[in-house]
Amino acid sequence: MLKAGWSVQSPTDVLRFLTAALCVPLTGMTAPAPATDPESNPVVRIERWIEGGARVDWSRQGDWLAYDKAGEDGRYDVYITSTDLLAERCLTCDMYALRKDNAMNPVWHPSGERLVVQVQSHPKRLRFVADPLRLLNPDRGVHSEFYDIDRRGKHFTLLTRFAASGSAVLDPHFAFDSDRLLWSERIKARKGRYGAWQLRSAQFQVNRSGIPKLRRIKTYPAPADALIVPQGYTPDDRGALVAANLEPGQSPDSLDLYRLRFDGGEPERLTHSRSGADEYARLSPTGRHLAFTSNAGIRGTEPDQMVPASARRELWLMDADGSNKRRLTFFNDPTSEHSLGHTYVGDLAWSPGGDQIAVHVLWGGNRNGDRPREALYRIHLDPSFRR
Repeated sequence: MLKAGWSVQSPTDVLRFLTAALCVPLTGMTAPAPATDPESNPVVRIERWIEGGARVDWSRQGDWLAYDKAGEDGRYDVYITSTDLLAERCLTCDMYALRKDNAMNPVWHPSGERLVVQVQSHPKRLRFVADPLRLLNPDRGVHSEFYDIDRRGKHFTLLTRFAASGSAVLDPHFAFDSDRLLWSERIKARKGRYGAWQLRSAQFQVNRSGIPKLRRIKTYPAPADALIVPQGYTPDDRGALVAANLEPGQSPDSLDLYRLRFDGGEPERLTHSRSGADEYARLSPTGRHLAFTSNAGIRGTEPDQMVPASARRELWLMDADGSNKRRLTFFNDPTSEHSLGHTYVGDLAWSPGGDQIAVHVLWGGNRNGDRPREALYRIHLDPSFRR
């Protein structure tokens, strides 16, 4: 997730203002054979899955994927497809109201029949921004709202309204055992470096007329200078996984992963990135593991590249308590047979079966005019990870 701001607000953001995807075919990739101990090296195979796919979610029933993808005009729309890729359908391409907006970051309702999507309004509202191009990419979040859309693309309903210039609602996540929706919301645009943020949740309800609404909204105040990004609920739905800078003197450009309880108490710190950044933590269906992205161990950059080392990412895995961290991908490693050059691994989603992870991979692009490519990759894990 990239928070809204008046300039690039974290190392992650350096990459995310890069806009349209190029649909350039790539060859499939196969990871090295798994180690004897699957816990130390659980990757069996890596494959390019959906060209152009970006932010992604996997339905809990396991049969559908939702993701956003850029068109030729650079604007993002929301797609769904069956996991065999035989039934791709764009849900927002023909919606006249969204013809100039970015529709992105879809999340499945637990029923698998509807989605909540993030919509970023037309850039005409950003004329007051000195460098608007960096704010128009989907992940920037400026002037974002949540909409509900059914799986057939027939019904589309506004769920939120931003209250002030530069506000945003981002990072939606549904609870495991209820219809509650968690998100981050920027309540003040010009406070601190990236604005003032809060965690919020609400009950997602559909009334007798079939109209969805968010009710019983709760707010979980954040420290004044903290940048808090929800990564999802804890398994008991009584807390949340977050990426944040909660340590004294920690820069908002350096995020660690924490477990927070909604009823209070000290946050449990899961990573210690120091000058790096850890994000996109997603709990496995078994509850035993957390997949996340990090720039740990990535060094160096070439002057003509648009993606500096601080903005590059790889996929990592750790136990749910923060122990046993290990790196799963090596896209940024020039000595690896799977190297893609300067690469960003972003949003991700576990398969309900627990033995696959869909990840957003973005790579390439330079200051000579070559644009980056993006795709969804599928990481196959050892069968011992199956739910």
